[in-house]
Amino acid sequence: MTTLVGYTHTAEGAAALRHALSLAELTNHEVALFPLFDLNGETWPSTELTTNLQGKARFLQPRANSPRAAEELIDLSNELDAQLIVIGVRSRSRVGKMLMGSDAQAVILGASVPVLSVKAGDHEH
Repeated sequence: MTTLVGYTHTAEGAAALRHALSLAELTNHEVALFPLFDLNGETWPSTELTTNLQGKARFLQPRANSPRAAEELIDLSNELDAQLIVIGVRSRSRVGKMLMGSDAQAVILGASVPVLSVKAGDHEH
């Protein structure tokens, strides 16, 4: 069984990953990480992430011509037959949501499996 994590280089992404790894220890699920950011020539996964998670998670590669991140995460959850999706969330203003949309909302409402949304602690910002 797989827990799919929508990962970002943010405190919220780190919190989502931490929670997914904790759950995986309890449930014996595999953890699969998918980057929810534009790589812009970045190496994925980073050396630091690979070193820290050696043997604890599988790294999924984004598709070359992928749709929006939320849609790809939902598609991947179906392909992997994931049991759970874990994403990091943050508060945004009403105007911010209206102008930029909410990938987290799209995942929560569009996924066919449970979605755990995790906020970063105040000390993590």
